Amino acid sequence: MTVLDTVEKIESLIATGRVPGTARTLVNLEKMSALLQEVKHGMPDHLNEAESVIRQKDAILKQAEVEAKRARAYADEEATTIRKMAGEESAKSLSAARQQSETMIQGQEVVKAAHQRAEQIMHDAEIKAQHILGEAKGKLNGILAEAEKQADDRRKGADNYAREVLFTLEEKVADVLGQVRSGIDLLDHRAVAAAD
Repeated sequence: MTVLDTVEKIESLIATGRVPGTARTLVNLEKMSALLQEVKHGMPDHLNEAESVIRQKDAILKQAEVEAKRARAYADEEATTIRKMAGEESAKSLSAARQQSETMIQGQEVVKAAHQRAEQIMHDAEIKAQHILGEAKGKLNGILAEAEKQADDRRKGADNYAREVLFTLEEKVADVLGQVRSGIDLLDHRAVAAAD
């Protein structure tokens, strides 16, 4: 039996105990006490449900963090590979420029032309390396942004779900407490009336 079913029984017990022609209600204290005990025992189930929702939210957040780390690791690895390739290509270009300049050292004009060619090759290699690194950074930033967006979306979804469950639980607890307070007030009025 759910807490809500038990609360409905309490309401029924109060409604059927009305004394005709008066505003008083007679309630079987043993039955009322037993029903209140059921409410007390049923509450941990709802609290456990709320804790389970919170645990699920934490698990979703951890999974999003793991995925974000995996995306970062992948992007770092790709950037490292691209840097390595750019370095190798740059080294090859520089080596080719050195060899070309050494073979052309036969006269001042040849040496001058070799230096200019080597500088041009080095300049081109640097521009190419910068371009490759720029592309790698762009890809890395895109992957990180997407991973962070997915993690944020999942975090928001988990928060909204937990908030809805907790609001529902709060409403049920408030209803039960209101009914219990009404029962206590009724018993207090009865005790005052009996004392008079």
